[in-house]
Amino acid sequence: MRISQFLFLALTTALATYWMNEAILAGEYIWAAIYGFFVVRNLRLSYRVSKVIRVVESLTKKTD
Repeated sequence: MRISQFLFLALTTALATYWMNEAILAGEYIWAAIYGFFVVRNLRLSYRVSKVIRVVESLTKKTD
């Protein structure tokens, strides 16, 4: 994952989390559900990318 992609993912996750919290406090539960969907989607993508990175690192590690 390139740095620009990581920064975009982090920024959109942070904004969606903020807007979801604001929507919950305002009683707008439909908007909160929509923003919650984006948060979960971004977190799942981050988790999958980190798993792939761990596998690639373990495959490319030199054995002594």
